[in-house]
Amino acid sequence: MKLTIVQHVPFEIPGLISEWAAKNHHQIDLVQLFNNDQHLPDPSDVAFLIVLGGPMSANDDLPWLSQERQLIKAVVNANKPMLGICLGAQQLAKVFGQPIIPTPKEVGFGPVTSSPLAQLLFNAQDHYQVLHWHGEGFETPQGGRPLFSSQYWPNQGFSYKSAIGLQFHLESTPASLKELVTTDAAFIAGSKFAGNENDILNKNFDPNCRTLLFNILNHLTEQIE
Repeated sequence: MKLTIVQHVPFEIPGLISEWAAKNHHQIDLVQLFNNDQHLPDPSDVAFLIVLGGPMSANDDLPWLSQERQLIKAVVNANKPMLGICLGAQQLAKVFGQPIIPTPKEVGFGPVTSSPLAQLLFNAQDHYQVLHWHGEGFETPQGGRPLFSSQYWPNQGFSYKSAIGLQFHLESTPASLKELVTTDAAFIAGSKFAGNENDILNKNFDPNCRTLLFNILNHLTEQIE
């Protein structure tokens, strides 16, 4: 199977998604929108869409953001699997009727709680320590089902039709986190999680997050089979 992955900036990469794809012998079509020669694909050419994060807002007046939402809408309405991460999740929520609004800033490692549905679908544990990197958020679209929450913002993940949106970053690795912190360190100030660049970089990734990501991707893949 081919995964179409939309990457918005050089420092937010597929990370562990690439590891999962290699393990399961899937191909990756990486669409890097920061390269001028890259364009969004036709929805008919997409089997499984993954939209990564980025520092821009879904509310920004950028032509490609609107075009990306059209792609997401077409893919999900065709009942093809879609995973949105951070900005990708906000784009998914916006496509299906929810405004993107300021939230308490969560930057760094912090807990999320799994809903009963997440436990059922992904064999999720009750709680995870995950990487957050956002100051905006969404409500769950009407007809969607909540998957994860945090103490600062209840809408950290949802399922909607054939799609899943996650506000946090399960795909990150120590190497990709170092690039993110180096490039976007100014965004850390004001986070609800006390700490600085070194505090974030010195935290160990919860290995259970990798398992959760793989279970989510496996679940989405099962919709195709």
